[in-house]
Amino acid sequence: MKYRVVIWGMGVAYNRYANLLKYYEIQNEIEVVAITSNHIPRAHFLDGYKIIPPEELNSVDYSYLIIMSDKYFGDIRKHVLNMGVQPEKILNYKILDIPYFDFHKYVCLKESRISIISNNCWGGVIYNTLGMECLSPFKNLFLNDGSYICMLKNLDYYLGCEPEFGGYGTDVHTGKEYPIIQLDDVSIHCNHDNAYEAAVLNWNRRVKKINRNNLFVEMYTSDRKIMREFSRLQEFDKKICFVPFQCNESGCCYLQSTSEQAEFWETVLDSARYGARSMSYHLIDMLNGEVRWRYD
Repeated sequence: MKYRVVIWGMGVAYNRYANLLKYYEIQNEIEVVAITSNHIPRAHFLDGYKIIPPEELNSVDYSYLIIMSDKYFGDIRKHVLNMGVQPEKILNYKILDIPYFDFHKYVCLKESRISIISNNCWGGVIYNTLGMECLSPFKNLFLNDGSYICMLKNLDYYLGCEPEFGGYGTDVHTGKEYPIIQLDDVSIHCNHDNAYEAAVLNWNRRVKKINRNNLFVEMYTSDRKIMREFSRLQEFDKKICFVPFQCNESGCCYLQSTSEQAEFWETVLDSARYGARSMSYHLIDMLNGEVRWRYD
């Protein structure tokens, strides 16, 4: 399927990705139907693409708007939303940095409204990498292995619990205190929040977004017993457990750390980011339920 796209931006990012856009056109994945910017030149075409003023954007038939700007992405996004562009039609050009990026697979994933359940920040990092709306309360927090397995065995029950104050914890790396949310006997460590009230507000707001028809469950652990418990969970069609050792358990995968990664959680988070130590697996395929490795 070919997707009709409009490009917003004619600066550094566009010039850096001009060849890649042509590649996707040759592959019949996209058709660039127009290009625009806040500052357009006195010309009708750029690289064969029709130049239109921003005010004509709504008169163009297109599927997605790709914003090609680092510094002004937020401002441009806000501007086009005010123009009436639907948020689901806006893409950040950085998705083109994902190795072996496939427009159709990405669009299918985006439109599926996937909710990531995670025992650390991996889910939030994934949403950021993919430029997708976070449809999960499992963001900017962590759970201990035992609590997380307990929660997964009865997820609907715990997600329906009224949050209660569970005290404060201390971040071992920064020494800062953070609030703990208690869901019955499960503790949620909200280590990116300063106040309990803010943590509860964030949890309650995000829990309403969960799409229970499309869950992807992730965890990481260094405990072989926990790994085996996770592997035996039958409640979820799509799941992955990252471990720092070789294993043959179903749904569990070995992630190798580098010398720059002092703790395993760093390896796990780096695997979901852009960068030199990232993406040892095909990210979009994994979220669609197919685990494929780039290493062999």
